[in-house]
Amino acid sequence: MSPRNKEQFKEIRDQRQQELRRSAIQMFSQKGFAAAKISDITSNAKLSHGLFYHYFTSKEELYIEVIRDILYDFIDLVEEAARFEMTALGKMEWLTEATHSGSIREGVYRHILVLQALYSDHLNELVKQEIVSLYKEAVDGISSIIKTGQEEGQFIEGDPEELATYHLALAHGLLLWNARTENPVELSTDKVLRQLKKTGDGGVCL
Repeated sequence: MSPRNKEQFKEIRDQRQQELRRSAIQMFSQKGFAAAKISDITSNAKLSHGLFYHYFTSKEELYIEVIRDILYDFIDLVEEAARFEMTALGKMEWLTEATHSGSIREGVYRHILVLQALYSDHLNELVKQEIVSLYKEAVDGISSIIKTGQEEGQFIEGDPEELATYHLALAHGLLLWNARTENPVELSTDKVLRQLKKTGDGGVCL
């Protein structure tokens, strides 16, 4: 096989694997791990059942890998925001917009899948600990930005981790609401961050 053909083959292989991963996120979030079948995933991706085993040894392996992908992507976003040369408020504004970019439906699938994994009873303890650790790494990154914002006088006082949790709960809630209504709420970064921002008198923006 020529180098060009090898490169084309790898590109097709990588594309098919990504199609399986995207399909898995949708099927696992809609049906749950137990009910989702490999045939559901391959059919939804419009790929043959046998092709699945060229990339993954089992349904559980794929399940764990897509959850890792989601969490690593989230951690990367948080770390990218933290590296920007701007105020903590600017970093949180960028992160909020980046988190809500793309398809609402895909965002919901990812959110549901992570929640399922955090409270699953079919994953072994080591895997569950890894998932919890990855999620906490993302929360810790947001907490660090919030702490800096408090030191800069932009954010309200309080435990940074607790405030990061409130922020994520609001962002995730908005995502779920928009997925279930015919009249989605247009994302307003200012409103999402209002609970964090300090007013001139030291209170919370309303």
